[in-house]
Amino acid sequence: MNHPIAQLVALACHANARLRGGRPAASFLQENSTTRFCDRIAFVRTDRSWLGRPRETPTADDPDAWFDVLAAERATNVRLFHATRDHPLFPDRFTAGFVGGGGVWLLLVSYEHGCERWIANWEVWNREAPESRIWRVTYRGDRGSFERGNGPTLPAARAELISALLRIHAFAAAHDCQPFTDNFRDALHTLTNTTTRHGYHHDLDAGMLPADATNLLDAAQSAMVFGGMGSWNDMGFDGDAGVEYEASSAALYAALNDAIVAATNASAAQG
Repeated sequence: MNHPIAQLVALACHANARLRGGRPAASFLQENSTTRFCDRIAFVRTDRSWLGRPRETPTADDPDAWFDVLAAERATNVRLFHATRDHPLFPDRFTAGFVGGGGVWLLLVSYEHGCERWIANWEVWNREAPESRIWRVTYRGDRGSFERGNGPTLPAARAELISALLRIHAFAAAHDCQPFTDNFRDALHTLTNTTTRHGYHHDLDAGMLPADATNLLDAAQSAMVFGGMGSWNDMGFDGDAGVEYEASSAALYAALNDAIVAATNASAAQG
């Protein structure tokens, strides 16, 4: 799970905690693992002037202020949304390791009347920044009539992920695909041992998720082997092995996306 997607997960869970009356114990920007390389995270709303020109209105200077804005505006919940993009030449699983890749990812904020979507833009501002905080992120929100959908349920997402992991683990083991075989094994181990954590991000859920949702997020971190240099995508196989490699890879990537969405949205109150 790359940092932009992990950050969306953490923002949704922490926002939902705030909407239920919680208060963060520490600064999200300074302390959350998903902001490790971020110097700034700002939120602006976009609309058009009476002349039709696009304009932006600053909304919050950091995530904690954004959580407070949502609470003051009586938002009912924040949900994670994903849609496939799958360009014929660049399937989503090949771009999953890069900022802006892996399909369409955004946050949907629900209100009593209407919905607002927030889309992130990551930019490098200084490659020599202190503490490697080279990124500045701007979330842009706009209101409208957006399809919220229900998304996969936790049990369905879990079953889908286990099935995909068993399939691809068997393939990886048969073709000596280390270290990926261990990645898939760790993900399966997480799903069957509720106290075991293998993923890097242990602070995504703000205490908002049931154990099965937390396990899905952790397993997704172990099994997200797509994108970037030296990834699962860089291998190739001939004949029947090549067919199975492509099919099992596509199945796992789809299952991972469903798992991330289902697990994250378990933090959202109905509304």
